[in-house]
Amino acid sequence: MTNRFLFELGTEEIPASMIERAISQLESLFASELEEQQLSWDSITTWSTPRRLALMVEGLPDGQEDQKEVMTGPPASAAFDNKGNPTPAAEGFAKKQGVGVEALTVVENKRGEYVSISKLVRGRPSPEILGEIIPSVIKALNWPKNMYWTESRFRFIRPLRWFVSLWNDEIIPFSFEGISADRKSRGHRFLGQSEFEIDKAENYPDLLRKNFVIADPEERRKIICEGLSRESAGMKLVEDDTLLDTVVQLNEFPSVLRGNFDRQFLDIPREVLVTVMRYHQKYFSLADDDGNLQPHFLTVINSDGDPTGEISTGHEKVLQARLEDGAFFWKTDQNISMSQRTDSLQSVLFQEQLGSYLDKTERIAAIGRALDPKNEHLQKAARLCKADLTAEMVRELTELQGIMGGLYSREEGEPEEVWKAIYEHYSPVTLDDRLPSSRNGKLLSLADRLDTLAGCFSVDILPSGSSDPFGLRRQAQGMVLILKSLRLNVSLEELVSTALAGFPDSKKEHRETMAQLIEFIYQRIQFLLQRDGISLGVVRAVMAAGVSSVHDAWDRADALQEIRSEPDFEALAGAFKRSRNILAQEDSLPQVDAKLLTEDAEKELYRKFTEIEPVISKLADQHKYLEVLKTIATIRNSVDRFFDEVMVMVEDQDIRNNRKSLLKTITEKILSIADISEIAH
Repeated sequence: MTNRFLFELGTEEIPASMIERAISQLESLFASELEEQQLSWDSITTWSTPRRLALMVEGLPDGQEDQKEVMTGPPASAAFDNKGNPTPAAEGFAKKQGVGVEALTVVENKRGEYVSISKLVRGRPSPEILGEIIPSVIKALNWPKNMYWTESRFRFIRPLRWFVSLWNDEIIPFSFEGISADRKSRGHRFLGQSEFEIDKAENYPDLLRKNFVIADPEERRKIICEGLSRESAGMKLVEDDTLLDTVVQLNEFPSVLRGNFDRQFLDIPREVLVTVMRYHQKYFSLADDDGNLQPHFLTVINSDGDPTGEISTGHEKVLQARLEDGAFFWKTDQNISMSQRTDSLQSVLFQEQLGSYLDKTERIAAIGRALDPKNEHLQKAARLCKADLTAEMVRELTELQGIMGGLYSREEGEPEEVWKAIYEHYSPVTLDDRLPSSRNGKLLSLADRLDTLAGCFSVDILPSGSSDPFGLRRQAQGMVLILKSLRLNVSLEELVSTALAGFPDSKKEHRETMAQLIEFIYQRIQFLLQRDGISLGVVRAVMAAGVSSVHDAWDRADALQEIRSEPDFEALAGAFKRSRNILAQEDSLPQVDAKLLTEDAEKELYRKFTEIEPVISKLADQHKYLEVLKTIATIRNSVDRFFDEVMVMVEDQDIRNNRKSLLKTITEKILSIADISEIAH
């Protein structure tokens, strides 16, 4: 019979955004514990709903295998006297091990001859081990936020309510925070039984289904997608993968309903309608074939349908009130101009040590002037970009900050170069979000992010572990992606220096802050390069050569990634590593003197490199790095011959230094592109 272990952790409703990470943790923690206990298994299946995390391990053995354990005692010279009789030391060791002295044997190890005893350690039953594992796994689950609800002050995302712990059809007993494990699970809050028993582990998903709980998130996703497709017939669903992920984890027994709202609300900007439905109500929007929103919505409910229509009517009433608020805010917000709102930003605090949002807009404008001195549209956008923070619409729907500023500016007649930059300047919000589509949008977003990063670093507001209240990692990643897209010929040092100039009263030295911030940005560049599929060795090689500009780093990385596996280049990387080792202790060397080149191999290498050096420089200036690397690879044979035929470390100091100078000249030229020794095997 195949052994099955079932564990279910029951809670109050877990936030939807945290469930997927939690169930992945649960699986990996159990797998690690089983490996540590030397228990094999065939498969682990996981399930999750808002009220439960569960897993089943199949193919576990009945218990651990018996193991032979060798216990080493005192040296043989101390264990036996000259006549071979056991001494008190031998007798004491034997007694401690629970055997007679006749069971002792003498073994030889690195330290000499010692007495030992071989013991058979019986393996423990799997259920016994599992009962000990479970509490430690529960404690190890890590959540972004926690709460406590018992006198012990144990912290968890939500109060724990029940545990199911079964070995096939038998309960594995354990207690945790006053809750004892049994075979009783819980059905759907309203449709299923408040409690029901799991007779056998293998029947778990079917028994849940009978109690209106679909345990498998992927099955719930399929049900929801089919419902969305069915209920959107005649219209197009506005795709929203993030919202879909959310509703999958919000519902144990999902079904999809269609509702309607008054057509008059279509006069409100699309962004407001979609945001109200998406963020506040978890509704999907519907559009016609041309993409125009229609006065209908789809909602996913945690029920088996709506035969009387009461649920749909209730949702429509709630949405009606929300949209009325949106329509009111849209109209009344425009009674105050964006420039007037900008003036009132003096009373809106950005950060206690970094001033108001008006101070921030002035710093953003200064960075914008440095990026594009003659761009008046960018300056106007910078002055207005935070004005909508005082608007009622943004106070109610914070997700619309920037977007509403752009829309209000458009209504006031600002040119597209201004309003669109404001509209887009918070993008990208996530790594998968689109970059601003306009150049001014990218520049404004870049200036805003630079200001936030420089300001926070200057007053020691730094991300640590999971804490990053100002989203500095996200800000830096967005900044890097924008710089890559813009291909600005400006160094990170110049950008950071410009941003830090807006904080003259910082308690930290700008030089120290600059070093910290640039290193932080470098870490984001490395992360994003690897995310783009660049191997770690290539990333290290590129970063070791320095980053003059972000797009330049990507150009070099792409080129090196493409050529790294070619035989000539791979061999050259090995030779380059050897050259770096030879030059490791050399700080300064004279220029190469052609007259001191005595061997044919070193003359050939000098001549070949002299020929390709101007070609390399010209191609590098044009960012044609693949051609640069291919050109460098053409000297592979000459480099090999040099190392085969030329002794660098000769007694004659002038010749020795000249040969080192030749290697250094070639090495430094290659190093300006990448430290290819990082990819040498």
